[in-house]
Amino acid sequence: MTDWKSIIVACGGTGAVANALKQSDSTVSGWQTPKRRGIPAAHWSAIVALAAEKGVSGVTLEVLADLAAREVDEARA
Repeated sequence: MTDWKSIIVACGGTGAVANALKQSDSTVSGWQTPKRRGIPAAHWSAIVALAAEKGVSGVTLEVLADLAAREVDEARA
């Protein structure tokens, strides 16, 4: 997974992720935009579990942390 949007799409899309995490569609949609910092860390475990439930490989806490770190580095550049 190379970005937040690809993770959300792989997990079933905005609506499916919103329902699973008990968030609004607009909140989850916002996590996919470049101006946001992606999926909040408080939801990472649920995202990893959702991905596993849907048979999506490559969504781990390490992958999510790497994405977050990359965005911080890019923001500083």
